[in-house]
Amino acid sequence: MVISGIYIETIPGEAYKAAEALREIDGVEVHHIEDDFKIVLTIEAETISKSFEIAETFKPINGILTICLAYSNFEEEPAYQEAVGNK
Repeated sequence: MVISGIYIETIPGEAYKAAEALREIDGVEVHHIEDDFKIVLTIEAETISKSFEIAETFKPINGILTICLAYSNFEEEPAYQEAVGNK
């Protein structure tokens, strides 16, 4: 399982609308909205590639200006386990 923390900035006044669209995406959990332009969320996915694919779906959401990866935990990701020899 890959867990990624994401920080998003929206057009001021658009965070709640964007958050509603984000909540509809499988694997996404919105945790916090601040000042109606900042969103903090997590993505849970099976692989790093799938996490990236999910984040790519954020781009066309109205009001989103910036998508920033704050952290990613991928110790259980299959490719990582293979790379470090833990099968």
